[in-house]
Amino acid sequence: MNLTHKLLAVTLLLTTCFAGNVQAIYLNHSNITVALGSSMAAEPFANRSTADSLASVIDAASATTEEFHTQSTHVWVNGGSLELDFDFGTEYDLTTLHFWNYWGEGYDVDNIAFTFFDTTMQLVGALDVINPFLGGYQEPGPFNDSTPLSAQNYALSFSSKVQFVNAVLTGSNGQVDFNNIGFTGQLSICATNPSLPECLNSVPTPGTLLLLTLGLGVIGLRRPLARR
Repeated sequence: MNLTHKLLAVTLLLTTCFAGNVQAIYLNHSNITVALGSSMAAEPFANRSTADSLASVIDAASATTEEFHTQSTHVWVNGGSLELDFDFGTEYDLTTLHFWNYWGEGYDVDNIAFTFFDTTMQLVGALDVINPFLGGYQEPGPFNDSTPLSAQNYALSFSSKVQFVNAVLTGSNGQVDFNNIGFTGQLSICATNPSLPECLNSVPTPGTLLLLTLGLGVIGLRRPLARR
């Protein structure tokens, strides 16, 4: 095998390995923004400012974060619905939606209508979340403000190339109270360009290191007869 063929072989090996290391990214305040939808008044929240309430919508550190219902963590609209607009900054292929509901029936969210758009605002898909679990659904009860709230997860098989999401939250008794909304996905560009730096884990996996070592070893091999 000549040097060109060896380089091609190593390139194929590394490309295959890199493709398997594309990151699943949890989208929160560090990489997305959220704003009030066009139907909302400037200050619709019951006992917190708009700025503080919107910050709480996307401040969960991960999809497995547990929170508690407090004055400084919840998002509450008293006597109406809540419309939110999310902007991811670039397109993502979404895999999962995460929602942290209130712990009790008196104030919980009963329906969320999600619509998903690409970077040109073309409709990609829609999802109606009906009667989501109460936030303490993983706990034995009784439920109160000391109950840890966990996310309910919804698989999104259709939502590729999404940059913008509109969400309208309603409650059957006119109350909308919850703690967080989050998304998990991969950068859409990584589907066709998996070896881009932003598509790779920051630390190579053992498989990557092994393939790199083997590849360099292949390039370094020389037939004994070639030196004679």
